[in-house]
Amino acid sequence: MTEPNQTAQSQRNQVPIQCPNCGTQYQTPVISMLDVGAYPELRSYFLSGQLNVAECPSCQTPVMLEVPIVYHDPRAEFLAIYFPQQLNIPEMEKQKMIGELTQSLMRSLPPEQRKGYFFSPRQFVSRQSLADAIYGTMGISQDELDRQRKKSRLVEQLQVFADDPKGLQMMVKQNEKDLDGEFFSILAAMLEQAGAMGDEKMAGRLTMLRDNLMPLTAWGKKAQRQRAAVESLKDLKTPEEFLDRIIAADEDEATAITLAARPALDYEFFQALTARVDAATGAEKERLTRLREQLLTLTQNLDEATRASVEDSVQTLQEIINSPSPRSAVREHIDDIDDVFMTVLSRNMQAAQEKKDEALLQRLSMVYDEIMGMMQQSAPPEVQFINELVMAPYPDGTRKLLADNREMVTPELVDLIGQMADEMTRNEGEDAAEMVKRLRDIRAQAMLMI
Repeated sequence: MTEPNQTAQSQRNQVPIQCPNCGTQYQTPVISMLDVGAYPELRSYFLSGQLNVAECPSCQTPVMLEVPIVYHDPRAEFLAIYFPQQLNIPEMEKQKMIGELTQSLMRSLPPEQRKGYFFSPRQFVSRQSLADAIYGTMGISQDELDRQRKKSRLVEQLQVFADDPKGLQMMVKQNEKDLDGEFFSILAAMLEQAGAMGDEKMAGRLTMLRDNLMPLTAWGKKAQRQRAAVESLKDLKTPEEFLDRIIAADEDEATAITLAARPALDYEFFQALTARVDAATGAEKERLTRLREQLLTLTQNLDEATRASVEDSVQTLQEIINSPSPRSAVREHIDDIDDVFMTVLSRNMQAAQEKKDEALLQRLSMVYDEIMGMMQQSAPPEVQFINELVMAPYPDGTRKLLADNREMVTPELVDLIGQMADEMTRNEGEDAAEMVKRLRDIRAQAMLMI
């Protein structure tokens, strides 16, 4: 099971537990205070059901530990106490413990952060009811949650038929309207969670279900056509061939190509498309005219969304670097950090370096290092190990690291290094080329140890 990163260690207590399956007694950590203002990653661990889950060291049986929890989100001004109903503690003692937990949280915060809502924390007796309230603070309505849970249950039902083609076809016919993009997103999230928890059997079952559902559902067929359309771009060599490919595509394929290759739909592209429209007649002229309008609208919407995203990222970065504690501000804005934000950060670091603004560069570098540290801590062990290898001196340092961690050097690790190198080849620049070479050199070293 993937655990919260090391920054949350101060939130933990060790408790004794006896395995319900084999009787083994062991100590396991539990987290009883979730201040997502300081440790945003704890929110996702709670919502995904990975918080306070112990695994028996003897038989690997997982056990969900039900303990009182304080949940605090300062941005939403939301303070909650989860007190499991099954603990069956007298009301007077329960209220005393709630008061102690709340006071403990207040003492951990500076005076200016202690507000009125601390004196009326919301109380919950089930994980689901607390989870629903947390989703509410994130702008997700109860109707959305109910719909998503219905589809999560459908995933579980369909798992039974993952290797039964006839049964799966029957289930698809009965539930076709629910097998949409949201369903496949939920399926992907469940697959990712199974992988994060090391449940290879469940991950394999969900992968089989996904692959077998794709050609059976309207959404899956559409996704397959779109993927094939994007893949076909690799074989195109000229702008004329690119234009021919889009003209030959249906509406869904044209949308997928535009999303994947927006820079190629430039002024010259639309000039060439207009020339085709002018040269066509009848129904073909009408079709190409509709296609041009579709592509113009789509590119305009994409550009507007990109501009808005960049503006949001610029504002977020300004808030972080102007904060008294940029490292803490990074954690507060963790949900706002994406590829666009990292691009904005990188460009600002480059500009500060060119202007020789050492003070600004230092703060920007601090933000970058904090983000990289959080990504490293939350990454799977294999990815963390590969990152260590990339940072180590080559060849002696990498060879020693591989030898010292021989148990991690598996065919799966070698495949993952190869996949990362292949992904990196899509990037341009000397840094990307150097990283590809480093990954492939490390892969070669690792192969010799298998």
